[in-house]
Amino acid sequence: MIVGASLGSFINLTLERAIKLYLKLSDEFGLKAVELRFEKDIRWPSLWHWEVDNRIRCFLERFEVVGVHLPFIYINPISPNTKIREESIKQLKEAMTKAAEVGATYTVMHANGLFLGFSKERQFDEWFGIINELASYAEEKSLLLTVENADFLWNLADLAKIVKKINSPWLKITFDIGHAHMRKVPSLQEYPLKELFLRISDAILPSFLFKKNMPYEEYNSIENFVRAEKEFIYAIHVHDYNGRRDHLPIGEGKINFSFLSELKDFKGPWIFEVKLFKNYYENFAKSYNKFMKLMNK
Repeated sequence: MIVGASLGSFINLTLERAIKLYLKLSDEFGLKAVELRFEKDIRWPSLWHWEVDNRIRCFLERFEVVGVHLPFIYINPISPNTKIREESIKQLKEAMTKAAEVGATYTVMHANGLFLGFSKERQFDEWFGIINELASYAEEKSLLLTVENADFLWNLADLAKIVKKINSPWLKITFDIGHAHMRKVPSLQEYPLKELFLRISDAILPSFLFKKNMPYEEYNSIENFVRAEKEFIYAIHVHDYNGRRDHLPIGEGKINFSFLSELKDFKGPWIFEVKLFKNYYENFAKSYNKFMKLMNK
């Protein structure tokens, strides 16, 4: 197995301290992968792509698989403002170029942007065009582009549809386990009793019993999604979810991980995206060991 983590997991550490800790963890647990975020945020270890230096390059060279999470919070690729749109796509491409320069294996993007007044169909078409353009750019750089099931493409069927329609060997999916269990609940003003019931059920029931508005609803289960689309999944983000909070350590949420049996032969990287606030080493070890027990069942 190729296992690693996102450096962004180590909340409130500087990038330098996170790197030092990660090298210790990689020696202890045989981590073969790492994911780095090219969007700086004071809350977690990260950097802008123009800040990459030899220290970062030397660190990344230690790993068999290197992922780079492209910026998504402070850009807007589908903005109706053409200058904002152009600058956003420019920054995505620049980040991909830097990722290729440091020897990254893959990049991860979110379909995140402000689209006031756009219908769902218009948004889908906009994202299709952008992802198609970026997949072509990825091919130029011999760099894999993956799209995560999040934001506009929270629905697994929509995400798979885009990837299959573009049909490029340079475009795959980063399957985020936590996001795959986050129900898309409309405003309580639309169907207040129904939506309130779904929200409460996710928070208090031991598992996610109702499939309505779940990201996997069209597949009927996570197992069915994995069986149907496994060939398009390149990387997997690993964390738990309890109906309220995301990116929890394994075992602290309510996800039923039995679907992992469908991924015994998965060859891509398993990337932990667990938010750790203190006792970083011990808490990572606890989550890692629980995950390995699940995989070895």
